[in-house]
Amino acid sequence: MRRQVTSILNYYKSMALYSFMVTLTVTIINPELLLAISTKLFLVFILWFMVSDRKLRQRLRFYKISGVSNLKFFSVIFLLDGLITCTFIHLIKGFI
Repeated sequence: MRRQVTSILNYYKSMALYSFMVTLTVTIINPELLLAISTKLFLVFILWFMVSDRKLRQRLRFYKISGVSNLKFFSVIFLLDGLITCTFIHLIKGFI
């Protein structure tokens, strides 16, 4: 279990900068929590599509993390990203 979570976090590390840029953009446009979480959920669905499409997966060279189901992988990524986004937006709203 611990190795699976570590594998997911290692995979998330490569996407963290892009996720933070999306969070910053959503915060600048409209710092609402529901909008930010909805945007993150939409991006997770796009990532799921990219990983599940065979031709696109081969072209982008996504790898299958051994021992982790797709549901667990995407739910952990969404929960982690949502937690980071919620924390960031609450901190920003405290200063606005």
